[in-house]
Amino acid sequence: MHLHQAPSTLALFLLLLLTHSARKGVFASVNEKHIQAITSYMDPLVNPCDDYYRYACGNWANVHSNEQYYEVTSLMDHKVNKRLINYFQNYQLEGSAEAGNETYTDKLFLYYQTCRRTKSFQLKRYLQFVRPSVYLDWQLMLEVRNPNATWPAERFNWQFTLAKLRRYHFKGAFFEHILVEDDSDSTRYVIDLDKPTDKLPDAIVIAALLIQLGVKKMRAIEVAKQLHTFENELKVLRRIEDTFGPQPISLYKLQEMMPDMPWQLYLQLVLSYTLKEDYEVQINNRDYFVALINFLRHTKPSLIDNYIMVKFALFLMKNSAGGFTKMDCMWDVRKKMDMAVNFLYKQQFYGGSDAEYIADIERIFNLTRQEFSARLNNNRMKLLPNQLDFLKRKLSAMRFNIGNLPANVNERFIDDYYGEVHINTNDYYKNHLLLLKLRSRKEHDQLTAPTPSPSDYHYISDGDSCTPFYLFRKNLVVIPYAFLQPPAYHIKMHDILKMGIFGFVLTHEIMHGFESSGVLYDFSGMSDWLGSSILSEEEFNISLTCWQYPQTDSIDERIADFLGIRVAYDTLFHPNSSMNARQPSFTDITPRRLFFLTVAQFFCGNLLATFTDHDADDVRLQQTLKQFEAFTLEYECQPGDAMFEKSRCELY
Repeated sequence: MHLHQAPSTLALFLLLLLTHSARKGVFASVNEKHIQAITSYMDPLVNPCDDYYRYACGNWANVHSNEQYYEVTSLMDHKVNKRLINYFQNYQLEGSAEAGNETYTDKLFLYYQTCRRTKSFQLKRYLQFVRPSVYLDWQLMLEVRNPNATWPAERFNWQFTLAKLRRYHFKGAFFEHILVEDDSDSTRYVIDLDKPTDKLPDAIVIAALLIQLGVKKMRAIEVAKQLHTFENELKVLRRIEDTFGPQPISLYKLQEMMPDMPWQLYLQLVLSYTLKEDYEVQINNRDYFVALINFLRHTKPSLIDNYIMVKFALFLMKNSAGGFTKMDCMWDVRKKMDMAVNFLYKQQFYGGSDAEYIADIERIFNLTRQEFSARLNNNRMKLLPNQLDFLKRKLSAMRFNIGNLPANVNERFIDDYYGEVHINTNDYYKNHLLLLKLRSRKEHDQLTAPTPSPSDYHYISDGDSCTPFYLFRKNLVVIPYAFLQPPAYHIKMHDILKMGIFGFVLTHEIMHGFESSGVLYDFSGMSDWLGSSILSEEEFNISLTCWQYPQTDSIDERIADFLGIRVAYDTLFHPNSSMNARQPSFTDITPRRLFFLTVAQFFCGNLLATFTDHDADDVRLQQTLKQFEAFTLEYECQPGDAMFEKSRCELY
């Protein structure tokens, strides 16, 4: 038996010194690397009051000229993909695909591997697996395989075909069928029926797709023209306006309204169980549906079949890996199996426990909410006491979820979640369809599943991204694990750097609960007349008008940017703030300038990206900062400078 001697005082001192030095080294390394990146992206020849985007980000594209990403969030996604690729580099299977006992990590690996083994994209493979019915091929695919065969049109039923395809998450041919939270109960889901928003592309694109499927060129051009004409006829139908808005309706009444459309049987095929006649769905644009059914009654079945097939093929092309490089395939794994990837990321890269990160994020989350609550108390808009209470209750009840995972998630939960999926070791297309089917089933399970507790809720998404997002009806901010890395965040980052990207983006998402769309819902995600009354306040409408200059289609995003940067800034620099806003030792850049430069990093890129729900990155940054007095004071911008706005907008 060996006796352990107590360490000497000198040994203890040296041990503590080494530990402190190591921690200080990590802290310094993270912050110094961030400063190096910031300064490398800057163009110091540009006057910050003339063009702050070029000043802060002007050299970003040159630094990353040889990379596959085009802006900061895609850079972070790229880093996540690389980390996962490295993890699976020497992965050994834990179970057996043949025996059907693969673990969730096995399934991730096998799906990634089958994607990598795929040499070229073969769209036709999908249509071989999924046909209009067991006994009926797609008309054009039968024609390709056997030009002399007669397609049995009497066997084709477009409603049943759409039901079959909806089981693969396809929802946009003649109508959209999605799940939404019930207007009267945000914990309950209902089936929502509406006219579609997706349209066919130009005839030349359709013809190219048909040629890819094996259709001869002249025939492909002929069919493409037919489909293009058909789409134009459908466009006329889609112009029919609905004066009622979304309305609950029983399947019985729906059937009565549209005798040719067997809704009960359609939903039975989608759900694999029968709904009673008094079951209520939600319908929008009911006049469109009636006109559609009458229109299709007089349309050739082969034309309807070709239209559905082309739209389904386009959906699969958009939803597939797109390419089969390591990066393409890992992106695809993240999009198709996001729940499993999020849990793996938590287990492997946060040591199975993210308690330290949660505590720090909770600190930032609570401090920003406190700052915004103080802003509400100032009541610049002169709201009534009950209106103010409405907003404060919502703010107090708001929560965040890291990783979009249930609170008590474990390996068994994830294994069960993917239990019905058995990955084929040699067929990417079959695996893709299996995962689409799982996605659709999990979505529809929400119709009958018990309401999860707020902490166990997870959002069933159509993909994976590193950017946080706010769920209006859940009053919840979801923070992906991919966002918890430099340049956005690191546990050892200085508070100024944390608040620059992470704090600003987090606060931006919190503010979505208080812009024009968000304010309609109360703390539990229900529509409330008090929210509508705030929207009708004169001060609110004056602010909306102010923020519409220059014109934008993304007014709510602009408001969230403006409020986000103000609240993040005040959280950090308020005289009584508990955050560390002192001059950092690792840079000579002053604290406030460092904050603005760090905020700018979120928008840096090569400006090639296009957005449907945001203005361009340079526009967002410029419009946000030129409106902010603290920015113009810090950089001493003067009237007449591009970054000085005389007529500043305010809200709250």
